[in-house]
Amino acid sequence: MKVSIIIPTHNRLEKLRETIERLRLQSFPKENYEIVVVDDGSNPPVTFEKEFIISPKIQIVRLEGEERSAARNKGSQKAEGELLIFVDDDISTKPDFIESHWQAHQDFSKSLAVGRILLPDDSQNKPFGRFRQRLEYNGVPQTRGLVEAKNFCAAANASIKRELFLQLNGFDTTITSGEDQDFAIRHTSQGGQIVFLPEACVIHEDNALDIRGYCRRNEWGSRLMLPFYQRYPDHPHNIERKRINGLSQWGKEPFSQSIRKSIKTIIASNISVLILFKTAEILEKIAPNSSALEKIYRLLLGAHIFRGYRAIASNI
Repeated sequence: MKVSIIIPTHNRLEKLRETIERLRLQSFPKENYEIVVVDDGSNPPVTFEKEFIISPKIQIVRLEGEERSAARNKGSQKAEGELLIFVDDDISTKPDFIESHWQAHQDFSKSLAVGRILLPDDSQNKPFGRFRQRLEYNGVPQTRGLVEAKNFCAAANASIKRELFLQLNGFDTTITSGEDQDFAIRHTSQGGQIVFLPEACVIHEDNALDIRGYCRRNEWGSRLMLPFYQRYPDHPHNIERKRINGLSQWGKEPFSQSIRKSIKTIIASNISVLILFKTAEILEKIAPNSSALEKIYRLLLGAHIFRGYRAIASNI
């Protein structure tokens, strides 16, 4: 077996089936790849009719609420392929997706390959969808090749040789947010390289396609980043996060910085956030392409990241 596609899932059978159906349409020979579904405590458990799991071969591995890092690790242990490709359960792929990842590992040995992640086309018809796409693609490479950033990884579209993955002990199960960045850092610290593959593209059909859902997700993610912050306090991104979102240190940091944190505290208050959401709703209707709406989006997103960070700040 050449390739194993690892898909962790929890209570999203319909989206999972759609993801698998798209993975059936690959140009890569079906006898050369398998799909490993890791059902992490779904209720009811994931089941497929017999004819659904034959071509390509589908394995179902069951866990009980062990979270995504453990799910990916267990799937990798059960996998039979020499190359592991990690995706989420709510993505769609083009027919050359597997082939693109496979070819990358012929061109770049001992690499961690990371593909492109885009939002659905119809999301770009809405102002928030356009904003989110620009935001998430800022700083992402535009061409195929080696990446300098040591933490560049998105586990929704990444691949690595199984032998190398196991040598690195897989994803760290104590890190529940930022676990893919941690894996990339450990990989590069041992001499590994990271490759970006724009041609290995997935469409991420997730459920945070409005500003409210996206803010909730980012606040939640910011809270769960605590183990990552604690492990890498000197990482440039974590230093910057602490500088702009950490507890105020009047007299120990520039006065202007303390003032900005105080202003952020006001913006992140319940009443301010409520007003900003209402303002965004109005601008989405009357001025969807305005710079004012983008500023409101950024204020809301920053406020929720700030909330999440402040909830754990005393432990950083």
